[in-house]
Amino acid sequence: MNSWLKNILWLVFVISIFVVMSFINSSKQNQVMNLPNIKITPFEDQVFLTKDDMTVLLKGQGLIADNMKYSEIDFNKIEKFISQMNEIKSVKVFVNSGNEWEIKIELKQAIARLFNLDGSSCYLDKVGNLLPTSTNYTAHVVTVNGYINETDLTKNVETVINNDSLKTIEIIDDLYAISNYVCLNNFLSAQITHIYINANKEFELIPRVGNQRILFGKAENIAGKFKKLEVFYKEGISNAGWQKYDTINVMYKNQVVCSKR
Repeated sequence: MNSWLKNILWLVFVISIFVVMSFINSSKQNQVMNLPNIKITPFEDQVFLTKDDMTVLLKGQGLIADNMKYSEIDFNKIEKFISQMNEIKSVKVFVNSGNEWEIKIELKQAIARLFNLDGSSCYLDKVGNLLPTSTNYTAHVVTVNGYINETDLTKNVETVINNDSLKTIEIIDDLYAISNYVCLNNFLSAQITHIYINANKEFELIPRVGNQRILFGKAENIAGKFKKLEVFYKEGISNAGWQKYDTINVMYKNQVVCSKR
C-alpha cells in the first residue's frame, strides 16, 4: 500500500475517533443526572452529619437539584464546599457511568465536649480543631467546663502552639493535651468523665466511679501524672476503697496526696 494511502487512512481514523469522542462528550454534558449517592463514614458512632443533612445543605446552596444536567453540576465546587465544613475530615466526589455519581465523606473524631461560660457548647476533635454540636447526635466523650469560653470555631490547637503570644493566654492547647491523652488510654478513658478548669488555669478531673476530685494542676508532666494516677487506682484505691477519699492530688513529684472524707 502506498504511503500516501496509509496516511489518508490514518487521518480518517483519527478524525473518526475525534468525532465519536466529541459526540460522547456532548451527550454526557446534556445527560440528566440523579441526585448524588452520599456515603458518610463517621468515627465509630459519632454521626454528626447524616445523608439527609448533607442533601439539604447542598440543595440550599444551589449545588444540587432534581433533574440537573451534567454540565450544570460543579463537582469541584461541591467538593470544596463540603471540605470547608468543620465536621468534615475528608471528601471525594466521583462521577460513575450513566447518570450516577457519589460523594464519599469521612467525619472527624470528637474527643471532648466544651461547655463555655456564655452557655454555648462545642467539641474538640482529634487533631485540635473545634467542631459545632449536632442536633442528630451527642458524642460520649469527656465533658469540660469552668473558666473556658471557646466560641471561635476557626481556632485550632496548632495555631496556638506555634504562637508564643497565644500560648501564654490560651487554654485550648493544654486542654487538648490532657483530653487527647485520656482518649488514647483505654483505662483513663473508662475512668475520667469530666474536666474542670479553675480560675488559675489548673485542671481538676472527675472520675466515673468514686465521686472524688482529682487535682491535676497545670498541663505539665502529663504522662507522669497520669501514670501515678493509674497506679494509684489499680493499687491504692483497690485496697482502701472507692469512697474513702475526697480529693486525689497528683500535682506533686513522685507522690499522690489524698484527703479523706
